[in-house]
Amino acid sequence: MGFFNNKKDNGKEVAKGNSSFDLEALTSGLDIDNIGMLSGSDLGDLKNSNEAELDAAIKSFSKRQVDVMFVFDRSGSCAGTELDMMRGFNNFIKHEKDERNEDFITVSLFDHENKVVYDRTPVKRVKGLEYQVRGNTALYDSLCENLKSLQRKKNDNTEVIVVIMTDGADNSSHEYDINMTRELISGLKRQGWNFIFLGAMDYAKDYAAELGIDEKYAEIYSPEAVDANFKAIERVADDVHGSGKVSEDWAEPVVEARLQIEGRKDNHVKRLGRRK
Repeated sequence: MGFFNNKKDNGKEVAKGNSSFDLEALTSGLDIDNIGMLSGSDLGDLKNSNEAELDAAIKSFSKRQVDVMFVFDRSGSCAGTELDMMRGFNNFIKHEKDERNEDFITVSLFDHENKVVYDRTPVKRVKGLEYQVRGNTALYDSLCENLKSLQRKKNDNTEVIVVIMTDGADNSSHEYDINMTRELISGLKRQGWNFIFLGAMDYAKDYAAELGIDEKYAEIYSPEAVDANFKAIERVADDVHGSGKVSEDWAEPVVEARLQIEGRKDNHVKRLGRRK
């Protein structure tokens, strides 16, 4: 006899012993693959469980596992932002640990070389980030190397978020060019990978488009408000864990912080003008 028996005519309620369960309610939010798993041997192991245990088991299958990859520019032109970057990243990791412990974190720091700090490390084992700026900007080499590495290592059923943060365009890659990078990113997007581009330059959205990243997933950030970038990535991670899609307002913290700083600068310039 199958685990779910005694179905009501509406197909929504099933009985187990003296308890009945609303199957539609319990399995809401599960994707097709997970529902398939739950209808097989996994639920068969719960024949003697109570309603609360069954509910917890089903919910555990509904959690999305996410790979979050950060590709951070640490070239010499980023001097002065290191402490904010490290603090913002460390706060993001704390958020991830508080909200969920199932994710994997990859962090690459690039200048003219690529340094992998965390290589698909479980978030619960990520300690933090420390680095010093130096060198030039080999964005294409670093990005492509790390994307190909994650492509080989990730699980088939994990969602992927790739976050690129830079203050300028590539100027020193040797192995990959922009066309090769765009081709790789476009292929991964077709597989469902999510790409976020944050640039501290006024052409950030145009540059992201050249890389094959939709402009709606690119934003200009202020080097004076780097911590806002990580608030935005918290939103992205929450979105992907929830619906599997990045919401349209993901960049709101970045935009608000930039406009606030620009407003302060404008007011300062106006005050200086009045003093002359």
